Amino acid sequence: MSEKRVDLGAAIDRAGSPFLRQLTAVSGVVLYMVGTGANIAFPAVLLLQLRSSAAVQLEPHHESWIASLLGLALMCGIAVSPWSLQRLGRKVTNQLSTLPCLAGWALLMMSREPWELLASRALQGFGMGLQASAAPVSIAEYSSPVHRGAFLATIAFSFATGMLLAHVFGTLLYWRAAALACGSVYALSLILVTFSPETPPWLASQGQYDKCKKAFRWLRGKDPNSEKELEILLSSQRNRRDEVHAKVSRWRAFVTIVRKPEFYKPTLIMVFMFVLFQMSGMTVVPSYTVQLMNEVSNHTLDPSASMLMVDAVRFVTAVVACVVVNKFPRRTVLFFGSLVSAISLLIAALLLYLRDLGYISETYQWVPVIPTLVYIFGKTIGILPIPWAVAGEVFPLAYRSMGSGISGMVLSMMFFVVVKTAPATFSAIGVNGTFCLYAVSILICVGFLYFLLPETKGKTLYEIECHFRGEKPAGAEKDKMLELETLEGG
Repeated sequence: MSEKRVDLGAAIDRAGSPFLRQLTAVSGVVLYMVGTGANIAFPAVLLLQLRSSAAVQLEPHHESWIASLLGLALMCGIAVSPWSLQRLGRKVTNQLSTLPCLAGWALLMMSREPWELLASRALQGFGMGLQASAAPVSIAEYSSPVHRGAFLATIAFSFATGMLLAHVFGTLLYWRAAALACGSVYALSLILVTFSPETPPWLASQGQYDKCKKAFRWLRGKDPNSEKELEILLSSQRNRRDEVHAKVSRWRAFVTIVRKPEFYKPTLIMVFMFVLFQMSGMTVVPSYTVQLMNEVSNHTLDPSASMLMVDAVRFVTAVVACVVVNKFPRRTVLFFGSLVSAISLLIAALLLYLRDLGYISETYQWVPVIPTLVYIFGKTIGILPIPWAVAGEVFPLAYRSMGSGISGMVLSMMFFVVVKTAPATFSAIGVNGTFCLYAVSILICVGFLYFLLPETKGKTLYEIECHFRGEKPAGAEKDKMLELETLEGG
């Protein structure tokens, strides 16, 4: 095994340009996020098959728990992730996060009782929580600035791909075979992560300077500019470690950090980002696609066809988002996608209301599907990719683990609440009322973000910190930090 590993690593070293090596390192994380998309979307096909099968006998309340339990388990994983990211490193955290997910898919594939299904979902959710903070941090630290936006946007693409694969496998295969196919993604992710180096900024922050040099040169090459950037990073982290060791009280250090505007302002922004992410219906739609589209189309479309239609729109839009996020300002993309989503939801709700009153003839019962698909486009182009892209950019290196953990906890709590209550919400206020609720939530969150969120595209970490402090970057110091930020990749 060791000989094979050395041979594979040597082959990558010989054949890979810096871009290809960065792509290789990022691909392990991207494949994990494909699995995350599959985790979120699989209940739609699982529950559809189980309703017409005696393989596992489910009560009505089991269905909402199967879809939403990921959220509770996410909180457990996210609670561990800041410690793991800081103490064990990005690479080990990425490796460890694949293990409960692999175990969860294996248990799901063999389940005979409802509790086994729930236990499998809990394992998947714990792994997802461990990875939720690690993904944007790892991608940002592996990437050079020129590729950072596109690489961070692949998180959205990965979600969409995983959701599509889960629904395609669940449509074509028996659910046990589909679980095997979805779970195999994590095995591929584990292989790629294992053969990738640790991120250079983390190694430098831990005083592992020789390993940092080796990892950085593997990712970025050995040209004179890269060597200069490497020296800046090492010098910066040596100074920071001296400052950290000078502190006596960890609690005092924690209090000092959370009172810094460059920490609490980004954290507040990410809280609103992730509330927007969940309250836009981002995880509800893939979890209850069949039920939702049956209501929207008034059962005029085949359930599998409508589900794959939603997946196709989401997948194509996610591909476009990889380009859009890298080319256009983050704020522009977010607000455009949010407004398209909110307006489309309100139009769909109005059409559903008019249909319920009998103002739409039977021939056109399917018309609300059109604004619903436009809503899928809007949230995938803006609300899906931007929070993850900003999460990898907005926190300073020193606070990324803590800030990502806090904002990720909000994400997981909202995930559980929104998905668990979705069936009751559909029943209480109808799909049209639910669409209105999502639209209003989007507009409220976007209203706050309009005033809170700075533009991060093309900005260095130092410039972002100065924005949160209310300072202007000094000329010479700005140039130095520009070089450092170029190294750190965001």
